[in-house]
Amino acid sequence: MIPDPRDRRGRRHPLASVLAVSAAAVAAGARSVAAIAEWATDAPGPVLAALGVRGDPLTRRCQVPGEATIRRVLARVDGDAVDAAVGAWLATAAPAATSPPRHRGGRQDTAGLSP
Repeated sequence: MIPDPRDRRGRRHPLASVLAVSAAAVAAGARSVAAIAEWATDAPGPVLAALGVRGDPLTRRCQVPGEATIRRVLARVDGDAVDAAVGAWLATAAPAATSPPRHRGGRQDTAGLSP
């Protein structure tokens, strides 16, 4: 678990959603905090919802974190904790992605092979 460096009072956006939005924006080509915030503002609602961004109960629109929030979180979050969390997640996903494909039946040509 990644510790949230922010004070409990006044947190509008969960740490996981700020980090997820930031990662998605960088994967989409954002190269600055301003570009991350711009990507978040322009991203479709279903994408933001999948990244954990909360919706406003009245307007039903996702409330994206602002540039200042993103900047403060990225500046203060423990990079080693983020690295460990992402590494652990990749370790659980990697075995499925790197396992060799299975033979799905059908005839194998064994001509020319000795028993």
